[in-house]
Amino acid sequence: MRARAPSGNGLRPDRAPPSAPSAHWFARAGFRHLAAVPPCRLAAVLLASACTVTPLTNKVAPGNDAFVVVVGEGDDGATDLFAAPAGGGAFTRFTFNRPAEDLPRLDPAGTRLAFLRRGADRDSAVSLVVLDLRDNGEERVILPPPMPYPTGLGWSRDGSALIVRAGQLYRLPASPKLGKVVPVPATEAAGADSLLDELLGDPPQGVARLCGGRACIVAIGGDSLMLGEAARDPVRWGPDSVAYFVGDAVEIRPLAGGRTRRPTWSGMPLHARLLTYHPGSPDQRGRETGLSTGR
Repeated sequence: MRARAPSGNGLRPDRAPPSAPSAHWFARAGFRHLAAVPPCRLAAVLLASACTVTPLTNKVAPGNDAFVVVVGEGDDGATDLFAAPAGGGAFTRFTFNRPAEDLPRLDPAGTRLAFLRRGADRDSAVSLVVLDLRDNGEERVILPPPMPYPTGLGWSRDGSALIVRAGQLYRLPASPKLGKVVPVPATEAAGADSLLDELLGDPPQGVARLCGGRACIVAIGGDSLMLGEAARDPVRWGPDSVAYFVGDAVEIRPLAGGRTRRPTWSGMPLHARLLTYHPGSPDQRGRETGLSTGR
């Protein structure tokens, strides 16, 4: 007797879904978690599952996993954004645009990413984009033409607003379509400016920044520590470490001293730079070897 070929959906023919699958069919086919869903909600559940597939699906779970995002060049030479698990693994490209992307910053929840986008022509308009990494939904606003190209971008502590440094400081809602880019009042400038800093330690004991073009740590008291001749793009890595690029590798150094470590990644883009990091949800922090346990 000739065996029947599997159906195109990967199910055996006797388990192919009917036009209106019942709870009994889902249980028999092995989807017992769907068998308990009321029929009135089942279509919505299946539709939502189909509509939330993104380039990061099954690779990084934004808001849950610890992960990093970098800017880099793909095989086609386009400047795009790439993400990878923080403890090591594979980088995944998740933007595919001809305009170049720059200054990525993850929000406090690790579910949204703010960044800049500009065409190859340096006179092209600059957009500030907010990308929801869970569903790939995007909002953007074109920055007013008189504004210089931004050199800093950050989130408010509660994730409700964005701060942009472009000659002076500007603020706009985290949902750009809900408001305009407005200057930060002088009375609020110090607090807004601190949102652009890579504060180190809990409570903060210093800040990671560039000193003469090289990565360094500046303590609250004013003392500075160079992180290495080739160190660049330093960022906070949890409450107890600082991370920075050395060549094409990322080095993580504990603030209290001790052995530095380098996560092993595959598929890192060319000229990777401008790292941004999120430690994951509280119940996920520290589960991967070598990760810090907080933002």
